[in-house]
Amino acid sequence: MEKGTLIEFRVQGERRLGVIDRPEGKKDWIVIDQGGNPHKLRPQRFDYIIKAGPSNYKEIANFLREVQPYLDPSGLEVAWELLAGENQLVTPETMAEILFSDRSPQFCYAAHCLLSDDKVYFKNKGDGYEARSENQVEEIKHQLEVEQQRQREKGQFLQRLQQALAGETVEWSESDRIRLESLEKFILQPEQKYPAAMDILSLLGRSQTPEAAFELLVDLKWWSSHENLFLRRSSYPVQFSKKVLDVARLNLLNPPADADVNNRLDLTHQKIYTIDDESTEEIDDGLSVEMLADGGHRLWIHIADPSRLVLPDDELDLEARRRSTSLYLPTGMVPMFPLELAAGPMSLVQGKLCPALSFGVILDETGAIADYRIHPSTIKPTYRLTYEDVDEMLHLDLQHEPEVKILNRWAKQRHAWRKSQGSINIQM
Repeated sequence: MEKGTLIEFRVQGERRLGVIDRPEGKKDWIVIDQGGNPHKLRPQRFDYIIKAGPSNYKEIANFLREVQPYLDPSGLEVAWELLAGENQLVTPETMAEILFSDRSPQFCYAAHCLLSDDKVYFKNKGDGYEARSENQVEEIKHQLEVEQQRQREKGQFLQRLQQALAGETVEWSESDRIRLESLEKFILQPEQKYPAAMDILSLLGRSQTPEAAFELLVDLKWWSSHENLFLRRSSYPVQFSKKVLDVARLNLLNPPADADVNNRLDLTHQKIYTIDDESTEEIDDGLSVEMLADGGHRLWIHIADPSRLVLPDDELDLEARRRSTSLYLPTGMVPMFPLELAAGPMSLVQGKLCPALSFGVILDETGAIADYRIHPSTIKPTYRLTYEDVDEMLHLDLQHEPEVKILNRWAKQRHAWRKSQGSINIQM
């Protein structure tokens, strides 16, 4: 790397340009940004090197002004139509030639910015970009249209809210009802977070409190001013006693000894996926794939191990026996353990070391179980995904996540085997 080379890097996600000034130690470089501020960077943080660009940081601002007129993403669609199906990588330099018929530094950097920001037509692959397939582009555009439709529905909902508050008769749509039910849940279970309810209150300039949510539902004539909240709530205990909370906090600060400490299998090296609804706080299970020497796969199912923090006959154990289960109601979920435990160390939290009970299963080609093993384990969940995330990953056929495709294939095989054995599929 030479002094005076212009590079792009990011600071807290923000794109910046800087000029290499000097080496710092064996692995780092001092880079001066356009404001004259030094940054100590390793080459791995260099997003793009602008060949023959300005060599003085004072010239960067003028360089960016020259680039700005060419940052029109509409040209990428034309380039994609030319390159789709060719199965070849395109670099910013070749894209600059396609878009602008010029490989000058300004045009190459503009092409880099367009490609790196694009979420529809091209995807990064190694040192270049690959044109997405027609099906992938159509699906992404569809998702963008869905999001735009969601924003339109939100605007229309706000309009109907204002009409109802003005005393007009309003016919609520199904999506409106879901949003209004989020206010109900916020009132009935204020200890939990309901982003949709908070968003509605914020849009209307009301305080984000259960009392304000209650007043809003009354003003909308959705609830009466004498709404029986006790009737709406289950008799199942929503709150935890001070004794239980004290034990929960103690176990958070000073966990009891792990009875399985010498038997836990270390599976922290595995790439583990948890898949739940976006609103799920208690992550109970995760999945991973172990590649076997013979080319086969061992499928791992990891179940959260709450017993790690519960001692026989302590307050947590007795409370869990009384409740028997977490209660899932139309108005929300009531956990079996205090939420700070249930959604914390008793849950499979992304990036955290978690105790689990892990089941390693090998299926034969028909989907029947050929071999299995069960271990107390320690895992470190890698990805916190929603069902929509996984559907998108499968649809886009992401090459850097082959485990998702493997899990999907075996899930289908297992489903077919179960069906062949007489299982019944109940639509809920």
